[in-house]
Amino acid sequence: MIIDNIKLVDLGSHLYLRFQDLYGRSFPIFEQRTNEQQRAAFESDYYNLSIYSEGGVFVGFISYWEFKDYRYIEHFAIDDQLRGKGYGTKLLKSFVASDSRQVILEIDPIIDDLSAARLRFYESCGFCINSYQHTHPPYREGYDPHSLVILSSFEMVCKDRYSRFVLDLEGIVMAF
Repeated sequence: MIIDNIKLVDLGSHLYLRFQDLYGRSFPIFEQRTNEQQRAAFESDYYNLSIYSEGGVFVGFISYWEFKDYRYIEHFAIDDQLRGKGYGTKLLKSFVASDSRQVILEIDPIIDDLSAARLRFYESCGFCINSYQHTHPPYREGYDPHSLVILSSFEMVCKDRYSRFVLDLEGIVMAF
């Protein structure tokens, strides 16, 4: 399984349409950026959007933010037709191994079989659950902040890093 990593830098790429389609199917509207917000995110030095393909077939994407001592995965999705075939595990483990910084991401609270399965997937990729009471700001007007669970690679997030993450989330990631 050889996966190509293509970094998108604007909305003009034909691959952006593939990203946008999977993004729209994978996340509820209140967890999605508008095209204007996405355009503004591309202008940030912290933001990255990696599209993954194999043999010209679109596999999925990771959108993430790079900070001094950690990386934050904002969105991660594998194409519906390829889920359960090992692509998610391979991409996520490769992403974590590509840099020595800790990776932080958020998932929905564990309330049913689907959310429990999602947690087991991330734990199988080396992530651990953190006990912080975390609320993510809304992406769009008319929606409320929502509770999410913090996961991290390598080890639990220390209190100082979590505080910095919240400041970065509110002041940089959600500033667009």
